[in-house]
Amino acid sequence: MKKLFRRKSVKIFAVTICAVIVIASVSYFCYPFLSSGINMITNGLSQVTAEVSENLNKSSYNELLEENKKLSEENAKLREQAADYYDLKEENDRLWKFYNIKKENPTYTYVPSTVIRRDSNADFYSFTIDAGTSLGISVNDPVITENGLVGIVSECDTSSSKVKTILSPEIKIGAADSKTKDSGVISGSSRYCDDNLTMLTKISSENKISQGDIIKTSGVGGLFPADIIIGEVKEFSYDDYDVSKFTVIEPYEDIRKVSSVLVITDFNTKGQISLEKSDNSSNTSKSAKETTATEKTTAEKPE
Repeated sequence: MKKLFRRKSVKIFAVTICAVIVIASVSYFCYPFLSSGINMITNGLSQVTAEVSENLNKSSYNELLEENKKLSEENAKLREQAADYYDLKEENDRLWKFYNIKKENPTYTYVPSTVIRRDSNADFYSFTIDAGTSLGISVNDPVITENGLVGIVSECDTSSSKVKTILSPEIKIGAADSKTKDSGVISGSSRYCDDNLTMLTKISSENKISQGDIIKTSGVGGLFPADIIIGEVKEFSYDDYDVSKFTVIEPYEDIRKVSSVLVITDFNTKGQISLEKSDNSSNTSKSAKETTATEKTTAEKPE
């Protein structure tokens, strides 16, 4: 509206209208014989006014359309910028969390990755990530988030990997109670997986585990680093078949909804226990062979 009154043509038109009104008033009261002439002029001006008004309305309408178009484009840009901002913020938060994990475990080698696919038909909430062998990932690598253990790499190719979660009964991970040190094996179950729960099985009958205790990886076997948080003890239960006791574990991560993970590709104790066992077996075998050879030599000596 302000732009409308700034136009020179509009100003001239307004002055003309005012002049006509003044002349008409004077003529009506002082010179009646001029009123007929004035009427002719005012009638003409009325028509002109109507035409000008129509043109102005058209002009204003077009201006409004143009202005509305510009505003719509600006809003679209702002929405896009806001979406980019939240994506960057989320990525920044994720990287900071991963940085903290790296800071706490400097001997680990990590590959950050994103969940790119979940198979709706897959049991136990397995998923596929956007990183594979080209980044150093291999089968059996542990998969974690900032909240704890998620699962293990079960298959991988150059650019992607499939992860089986700790909700699956196919997973067997050595674990222990961080307070009592009672040990067992983490393994999932169809009975609990839909509630984001797993189990700590093969625990001793004399265990001192309590509800609320924190369960971590034990590191036994050299496949997983020790002390990766898994979850906490939710309740105790018994197996329906062999009546053995187990604990129900609630992971600190909602594995059903996880969207980004870290794959641990290397750590300082990787395969250490397995190698130690292999070395011990070799040494035992070697000693046995030496003993046998000594005994044979002794037996062959003449008396």
